[in-house]
Amino acid sequence: MKTYLLFLSLLTLSVAGFAQANVETREIEILPESSLSISGNTNISQFECDFNTLCFDKQNITVHYSSKGDILDFRNSILPLENTNFDCGNRRINKDFRELLKTEKHPEILLRIKEIEMNDQENAHVTLNFEIAGKNKNYRFPVKITGDNQLCFEGNLALNIKDFDLEAPSKMFGLIVIEEEISINFKLNIKA
Repeated sequence: MKTYLLFLSLLTLSVAGFAQANVETREIEILPESSLSISGNTNISQFECDFNTLCFDKQNITVHYSSKGDILDFRNSILPLENTNFDCGNRRINKDFRELLKTEKHPEILLRIKEIEMNDQENAHVTLNFEIAGKNKNYRFPVKITGDNQLCFEGNLALNIKDFDLEAPSKMFGLIVIEEEISINFKLNIKA
């Protein structure tokens, strides 16, 4: 009986190892000329918070993926965005933005790449999991991909802050109210 259990354990481990063999791991670098911003509206004006992409210069990001035809399936591939690296152009707006994201308790937004499905040579659909203020939600949206040695992923995504249980702050006794829908705009230049 012990021999049978040992054989079954070895067989299970070897099958699991074989299944993992097609997973590739790569280091990617997000180049400083990339851009990423979050924009939105209030009842009287617009705002835009730009992410300081120079912070990517200090780190490479490890991605793990397997390929199935036109689909790249990712595992444990995370892009962290520190909330304090967003600049909304005004110290007071920066403070409000960080409060909105509950920065004291959740100092970063985590983007987990789940899947890239190529539609043609330059167009794809990406599935990302966003973790904002401790809440997770998956989004699938189109992106444009250009380049060869250096790839550029460009797109935008509209999301509702209520999806993450965030309360839009109102200012000046409720005279200024932030709308719940925001846009994430990005142009990420990546070197693999």
